[in-house]
Amino acid sequence: MAPQHVTTILLAEFDIDQGSTLTHQYPTNITSDNHVLAELMLPDGAHLRPADWTIFFLNQAKPAPWNGNKALTDNDENSLLYVLNLVRTNHDSSIRRGASVKAMAICTTHQYLHVYKASPVLLLALENYFKDPSIEVLKTLYESVNSMELNPPDLSPYERMILRSSDNKELFMEKFAAASSSSSSTVGGDDAPAKVEGLGIVVGQTPTPGMTKHRDCQFYETKVIYDGIKIPIRVPLSINPEEVGEFSLIKLVTTFSPASPSPNQHPFHPHLDSNGPNTHPIMLLMNALLTGKRVIFLGNGHPAGDVANFVLAACALGSGSGGVLRGFPERAYPYTNLAGIDHLLTCKGFIAGVTNQLFEDRTAWWDVLCNIDTGKITVSKDITPASSSSQGGNYDDTRAIPLFGGGATSASPNNKYDNGDNEFMADIVSAIQAHYGEMVIRAKFQEYVTRFVQLASQYEEQTYGQTTIGLNRQNTPESAKFLGTGLVFADDASRAREIQANASRIEGWRATTSYKYLQLDHRSWLTSRSIKCMDVKRTISLLKQGRTLSMQEVSMLFRGYLLNISTDEQIIEFLSSLPLSQGGLFCIAYGLFHPLANVRNDTVAFFNRFYQHPTGRVYIKSLNRFHRNTYQRLAREYALLEENANKQPAYGRLSASAGSVSSAST
Repeated sequence: MAPQHVTTILLAEFDIDQGSTLTHQYPTNITSDNHVLAELMLPDGAHLRPADWTIFFLNQAKPAPWNGNKALTDNDENSLLYVLNLVRTNHDSSIRRGASVKAMAICTTHQYLHVYKASPVLLLALENYFKDPSIEVLKTLYESVNSMELNPPDLSPYERMILRSSDNKELFMEKFAAASSSSSSTVGGDDAPAKVEGLGIVVGQTPTPGMTKHRDCQFYETKVIYDGIKIPIRVPLSINPEEVGEFSLIKLVTTFSPASPSPNQHPFHPHLDSNGPNTHPIMLLMNALLTGKRVIFLGNGHPAGDVANFVLAACALGSGSGGVLRGFPERAYPYTNLAGIDHLLTCKGFIAGVTNQLFEDRTAWWDVLCNIDTGKITVSKDITPASSSSQGGNYDDTRAIPLFGGGATSASPNNKYDNGDNEFMADIVSAIQAHYGEMVIRAKFQEYVTRFVQLASQYEEQTYGQTTIGLNRQNTPESAKFLGTGLVFADDASRAREIQANASRIEGWRATTSYKYLQLDHRSWLTSRSIKCMDVKRTISLLKQGRTLSMQEVSMLFRGYLLNISTDEQIIEFLSSLPLSQGGLFCIAYGLFHPLANVRNDTVAFFNRFYQHPTGRVYIKSLNRFHRNTYQRLAREYALLEENANKQPAYGRLSASAGSVSSAST
């Protein structure tokens, strides 16, 4: 049975006597609450504009034991559905009220539902329904979209990380070949480097079926045939799990970043005000999302699509661009209204978009309100104070006694805040003003949330003596040989200051669903990771930050790279920690210039291994000319030494690839 790209087509219309009504659900009904669904499809003020796109979700409630949300549907086992809705107003003086308002929506489990907006398929279907208001129009759309060929390459999370950090349109070309034809030979044998003229110029490679010269590997290209029209569809391949639809973090930041910031006027809240009264509004929003506060985006009189895009951006903001934490879309309501308020208030920590000014006055309904017209973020006077458990902490739902003092209790508005948030936001704003792209800004926030999680792990170890969300010597015992685990700090004093400054919001986050999900994800990752002997991110941070490392430490580290990173999975996992947009292998190339000959040799052998890997070869080519020339020269010298020594077996096993690359370069 072919996979269902779209599970249901919905049709709603406004009846002057009955109000908003849900006319059709094809092929089957997905909910019995037709009135609320019709109100979502026909947002407030839809009749005042020709058209409006919006997004909402169905089946948000998850059957998790720690989730206090009540079910919104008749079946808790249903997966989360993303709904793309188009509402149009056709003016016609011959009918009552002078206009006809209808909305058509597609329900899909695909998070990239915005591709149906970029293509006119939904627009054409709704236009046909205006001409012929029958369920046959919905049937035709349903069959057309579900007949779309959708066989994108199977990329691992690490491969998606590499892909999204690069503008290279040829990354993972071999994956497209494997996906395009199961009968054709895979890239394994043909993709090994052929003759090399200089470094990075591959010749003699046989084209693989399904691989086109001008293919953009950032997207999977297919088509929908609707009403005899071939409509192109481009599916993005590098989106993270919690990124839904099309949104802009840049717009979110610029909307709520005042030109002349002033101190916050609301009473201090330890979960929100990580920098005291000078907490940046975006950081206040970030803290609200991390600690599970009820957040509303208000756009009075705006199209529903406007507030929906802000909600989607907020989900990405809190989850680390969708790639670090999860559980945000399941509590998101990109658009809702008064008809759905009962459902909304049953959800813990919702993130909602509204267009009705009434929500601003009902401060008991929300904790943080973001007004997209004024660019102001308001903390409710009725917000629940931080509980004692969020300041003393509890570990895995059992009361724990901190091992090193009072945990977060010493965080107070009178303390000096030193967590770097304002400096981080200054960097973000500067990057936006310098016209850096959307993906660069998303990458910065992903790094920020990743660091927050790593910091929370160290906080737990310091406060409770154990952690279930980070690497340590218990789950990575060999890491002691490779410079340890965890974040890198300038000194112990700066480590203590940063942990203390973040203690309250860490405790607030530990009580949320996203923290529970991360515990499960980390437990799963520990068993599935391919590099088990070291904390790769820590070793790379040490090399990047120029920390003083002894000759022995550097020698052990580069030998560890060579001995423990050899398989395809290990190479991909390692490279995912070295984004091409941030220099790629630049910090590893440091080993080419090390005073110790064994470090230089190990680096050359390590780079040779990368060069025999299709993705690693892209990284080698991205090195600057000086590093490439140095690598090429050392590879030749290294091969010559091996030849003169009759290729000693013990060392040859560590550098089996050196001869092929170096001999091809001579």
